[in-house]
Amino acid sequence: MTYSLHTLHASTPAPEPAPTGMGRFASEIALIAGFVLLALWLIALLTYSPQDPAWTTSGAGLPLANRAGRLGAWVADVSYCLLGFSVWWCVAIGVRLWLSLLANRLRGEPRGGLLTRRWVFWAGLALLLYASTTLEWSRMYSLEAHLPDHSGGAMGYLLGPLSVKWLGFAGSGLVSIALGVIGSALVFGFSWMHVSERIGAGIDGLVQSRKRQRERAEDREFGQQAMREREEILIEEREEVVVHHPQPVVIVEPVIMEPPRSERVAK
Repeated sequence: MTYSLHTLHASTPAPEPAPTGMGRFASEIALIAGFVLLALWLIALLTYSPQDPAWTTSGAGLPLANRAGRLGAWVADVSYCLLGFSVWWCVAIGVRLWLSLLANRLRGEPRGGLLTRRWVFWAGLALLLYASTTLEWSRMYSLEAHLPDHSGGAMGYLLGPLSVKWLGFAGSGLVSIALGVIGSALVFGFSWMHVSERIGAGIDGLVQSRKRQRERAEDREFGQQAMREREEILIEEREEVVVHHPQPVVIVEPVIMEPPRSERVAK
């Protein structure tokens, strides 16, 4: 009985080949379509007006205010009606997914990084939307004037009372914040520990930089003070030399000159 040399080794799946031909063309079309849909969704949400005719209202008979047209008014109305302002989490997630797919496409990788473990992504999305809509319904109810329905949308109106009933007002807020933190990390694929380490490193670097600047300023001040002290000492020494050590008096001796002899005496 013979065995292959690779029988006892764990089999590793071969990497998927990069898309070529029609697959590459389809991925490019998907990226362009995703960009257009995200842009239209963003414009519809930004230019939403309760006076536009949509799913929950027949409108006020005024000219359409939504820049994405009648379809944009319907999409914005349904989005805000379902999730309230928490729908912006979905927009951010859509942009993050599109950027991830674009980065993988430019690197030649066949799949996006965020959807590799789909159950983690969907679980994080559920936690994030639950936390956001619950907090919006229980604490940001003043936003209802700008929405077609309840604050937090239908999801917040359904889950918010249950959360407050079983966890209390304070407990509901605390649990929602904790679940929101966990859900955002799972959806966007980052670690809060790494974020806290980077923030701590940035704060520590800022503190150390300020400390070095303060030390350099103190050193310059000490140096200037020492220079001033040396100048004062030199001035005092010069004054002491002038006062206590006068210049010696130089005695000039008269020069005795011999008068010239007369011619008669010389003869």
